[in-house]
Amino acid sequence: MKKKYVILGVLAAAIAGAWYFTPSMESIVKKLVHKYGSQVTGTDVNLEGFDLSVKNGEGKIKKITVANPAGYKKPYLLSLDGITVKVNLKSLTTDTIVIEQINIDKPVVTYEMLSLTQNNVKQVQNNIKEFTSAGQKASSKADEQKKADASAKEEGGKKVIIKSLTINNGELQAAANVAGKTTDMTVALPTIQMNNIGAAKNGDSITQSISKIFNQILSTASATAVSSNLSNLKDLANENLNNVVGGVKDRVKSIGIFGK
Repeated sequence: MKKKYVILGVLAAAIAGAWYFTPSMESIVKKLVHKYGSQVTGTDVNLEGFDLSVKNGEGKIKKITVANPAGYKKPYLLSLDGITVKVNLKSLTTDTIVIEQINIDKPVVTYEMLSLTQNNVKQVQNNIKEFTSAGQKASSKADEQKKADASAKEEGGKKVIIKSLTINNGELQAAANVAGKTTDMTVALPTIQMNNIGAAKNGDSITQSISKIFNQILSTASATAVSSNLSNLKDLANENLNNVVGGVKDRVKSIGIFGK
């Protein structure tokens, strides 16, 4: 009889836990992605719609967006749609969450050029570089691990291992803007595959995981922009740069530095 009541008690606790866990998980994940994603990129990062099954650990994310830095016309640098995940449910109760698989289908990267020397991808990459270099300066592996553990503690006490990340069918939408005139073109992004993210250190902090993934996507986008035929955009961006330089020169000339 006692065994029967114990089993019923465990079952009731499991049902109650599932009821509490499911609706609160979306809110928790949204806050984590927004807080730490925004810290890493220096722009506004948001997650829309997250659903995780407490039965099999399979989940879906409707969309993750990374806003453009100030000064760009396009609303987003990066839009990730159609994201599916597979989580090791047992790991959720440990210090290191294990994500078996993440699949991202049809992401869109907007590569916007203001001039030959300024584009949004490079700017956010620099933001990520500054963030990671500030947080990961260590003289030894032991110190690096201590800092990783401390960072994870600050981020809710959890670290993350991602066994497999695949990004397919991505698009690079390149644009250059000059005085209201816009030239656009679209090229395909190659498939991105990352494996065992954080595994070497028994887990990365949340910010480390975000940094690695976003930086890989942006590096691929940058390399694709370089290898693609973006001559029209380069000409337009060069025109923009000449206009800026010419405007400055005219202004300086008007106050007599260049003479008449």
